[in-house]
Amino acid sequence: MKLPSVLGRQLTSVHVTLGLLSLAAALLYSSSRSSKTKPAPNATKRVPYLPSLPILGNALDLKRNGHRFLEWLTEQCLSREGLAFTLRNPGRGDLLVTANPEHYEQVMKIQVDNFIKGKYVQDVLADVLGCSLMNVDGEHWKFQRRVVANLFSSRLLREHMTPIVQKHMKNLQNVFSNAATAGERIDAYKLMHRFTLEAFAEIGFGCELGSLASGQEHPFETAFDDAQRFVAVRSRGPVLLWKLKRWLNVGSERQLRNAMAVIDELVMSFISKAIERRQLRSEGDLTQILGKDIVSIILDSVESNGQVVEPVEVRDIAVAALVGGRDTTAGALSWLFHTLTKHPRVEAKLRAELLTKLPKLGESDDYVPSLEEVQELPYLEATIHELLRLLPPLAFTGRFCATDTVFPDGTFVPSGTSIWICYCGMARLTSLWGPDAAEFVPERFIDSETGAVLQFPPSKFSAFNVGPRICPGRTLAWLEMKIVVACLVSRFHLVEPPGQETPYSIGITVGMKNPLMVSVERVAAGTSAAAASG
Repeated sequence: MKLPSVLGRQLTSVHVTLGLLSLAAALLYSSSRSSKTKPAPNATKRVPYLPSLPILGNALDLKRNGHRFLEWLTEQCLSREGLAFTLRNPGRGDLLVTANPEHYEQVMKIQVDNFIKGKYVQDVLADVLGCSLMNVDGEHWKFQRRVVANLFSSRLLREHMTPIVQKHMKNLQNVFSNAATAGERIDAYKLMHRFTLEAFAEIGFGCELGSLASGQEHPFETAFDDAQRFVAVRSRGPVLLWKLKRWLNVGSERQLRNAMAVIDELVMSFISKAIERRQLRSEGDLTQILGKDIVSIILDSVESNGQVVEPVEVRDIAVAALVGGRDTTAGALSWLFHTLTKHPRVEAKLRAELLTKLPKLGESDDYVPSLEEVQELPYLEATIHELLRLLPPLAFTGRFCATDTVFPDGTFVPSGTSIWICYCGMARLTSLWGPDAAEFVPERFIDSETGAVLQFPPSKFSAFNVGPRICPGRTLAWLEMKIVVACLVSRFHLVEPPGQETPYSIGITVGMKNPLMVSVERVAAGTSAAAASG
């Protein structure tokens, strides 16, 4: 299964002018940094560099392959069978890239204290994520991790989150049902994002945006999408360029500031109301009911740790949870539905399992399976696993080496090195996944003898990370994905227009650059499992 292609981007003349000025300074800085390369200790091996040009380094390679960056990065990894290589990256210093599972485990789990987010990542993401779990290190991170661990307990998932997901699933299904009746095409990518935003807004803030039912985009939805897109613009350009634009308040930086104003106004209003309810209740007003939403749980956790409640910190945690819980799940669902249109065998086999094990899916549109019911669908789980393997929500993860580090294979990583773990490269290693590593084959996650789902070590299957930074909201993500896929695949068949292109876009997550337009065909009532599997 090839990575989806990506369309190139054009820069305005203003951006080019600013970019050239910024790049000139960056090249001098980068050249100075690269000339001070630290020698590797004895008995270790230094990671080799890609062929590069003096001063420019690999800038031309990156520019030439900008329209297909993930494909190019994956090709470099596979040509070295996952072994690490180093890019000379003007403006940011050297960048070590690896698709070696052992390196991944060392960075994210075993020697995790040596590898931090680093100032570059924190600067790029600060205006959206603030000082949140996804953007800090050290003791601050440990405190927030304890707080966030309380948000996704089994009890809350079962009693509070599942009913909300089921409710919004019915709204999503109505959109698909109406499209099937009217013979209209719909944008599945937008709808998946709208669904996850609606569900998380109620789970997180106790509010209903109403965009799924109304079909109208909520200003918060627009601002949230804009903010992530403009952060992606930052990550693609020289640091000096976006900082200059921010100082001048022009272009994408001005648009980012406007988007964040909308987001912060709404989120802070929810936080203020939650704090006010708690204050009134503490003063004896028992009519104030404390919610089970994430904001309320964060406030409980902060207070129980003896900390003073700072609304800005609550905001940072809540927004980070929204970023982690909305776009990753929506993107995975979108790519899965697109992939199923290209793999009718998998779609038919999946539908057969759904209609056999949960026959009520074919009997009533009002039925939405429970948390317990979707746990008993091994082929559904295997299909999602396989999608997340080949097209993970994060194509790579970056860290900054804070101290000289040596991996067990002797690879030396000097302090001050930026390192990328290339998940897309790992997923396509034949040494790891076999000769069909690049193919979409859910059966690789099924035990051929027992029919049970195979559990691979996190260092091999990396969709939710490994080690102390493993995704805290993965149980909610699994719940949403299983319920959405179960309800839609059992009842509808999606057809993409001939020739539709689905290039990816790289932001905080890997999304789709274009709408995912689909026609919706209802699966015939009473379809038997045998017919579905035929």
